[in-house]
Amino acid sequence: MATELIGIAVVKGTYLYGNSHRGLPLRHIVPQGKEDTYAPVVARTADHLAWLEAKFGRYPFSVYGVHIYDGYTDALENQTLSLFGTNWFKLNAQGQPGYETTMVHELVHQWFGDSVTPHDWQQAWLNEGPAVYYAGLYGEERGWSVLADKMKATYEKLDAVRAADGPPGLPEALGGTNIYDGGALVLYALNQRIGRRSFDTVMREWVKRFKDSTYTSEQFIRHTVDVTRDRSLDPFLRDWLFGAVNPPMPGHPDWKATA
Repeated sequence: MATELIGIAVVKGTYLYGNSHRGLPLRHIVPQGKEDTYAPVVARTADHLAWLEAKFGRYPFSVYGVHIYDGYTDALENQTLSLFGTNWFKLNAQGQPGYETTMVHELVHQWFGDSVTPHDWQQAWLNEGPAVYYAGLYGEERGWSVLADKMKATYEKLDAVRAADGPPGLPEALGGTNIYDGGALVLYALNQRIGRRSFDTVMREWVKRFKDSTYTSEQFIRHTVDVTRDRSLDPFLRDWLFGAVNPPMPGHPDWKATA
């Protein structure tokens, strides 16, 4: 286990147990006295797991769960037990459970970041990029949002973010838009370039190939070239990851950066 994935919580909680659709043990922790409120929320985990396993292959650990507790306001992936403050679990303006996209975001990290771990923090875009990308895709498939709209908004502002905080593959600090939405934009551009079928293969084989090990951006570039047998993707990904400005977005020549 990478040390950054260890968390300690001292709370009054109740364990709730279940299984995924293929029998993986699930154990959740919810605030004492609020079991009826959060039992339906954590029960959504089985469907989230099934959706992601169809994309990446089997969940990489022997157990998973969601920990919800009062007094915490963020969301965080700990290995096998994702952490959420109670403030996340509100319906959106349309009455939809949009918080499920955040649950999917943290679950994606069990593959991208927890099983396949960055060699150093300069590689963190490959933790956060997939988590943002697939959470957006999940929301789109349920009619809660449009992934292309989110990516266009990111494209418009990312040049300024690159100048201030560094490009997605060379961040000057941890936790910025460049590695989160910017990392997702790199993956969106790759998907636009090679098509969904090849993209899905790249991502699935990545977490299979580097399971229980660390990675770098250079390895992801080589991996993508190997899987697709397309050497032109080397300079393509380098421009997106390390360039000072956004390259043109495949399929969207009208997208422009905001001045």
